[in-house]
Amino acid sequence: MNAEDTSEHPPIYDRLVRERGDVLAEAREVAAQMRAQAKEALDWSELRRAERGREERAFSAFGNRR
Repeated sequence: MNAEDTSEHPPIYDRLVRERGDVLAEAREVAAQMRAQAKEALDWSELRRAERGREERAFSAFGNRR
C-alpha cells in the first residue's frame, strides 16, 4: 500500500457498498432527517410568540405594569 491508497476507501469497502448499499450514507441521511424533525418538534417559538400576543392584549384593571 502506498501513500496514495491511504486517502481512498479500501477495496473491501467498495465491494460491500456495491453488494449491500452504502449503509453509512443512509445512516447519515436518516440522522439528518431525525435532527430536522427533532428541531421542528422542539421549536416552541410560535407558542411563545402567541403567548406574548395574548399578554399584550390582556385587560388589566390596574393598567399595564411593564
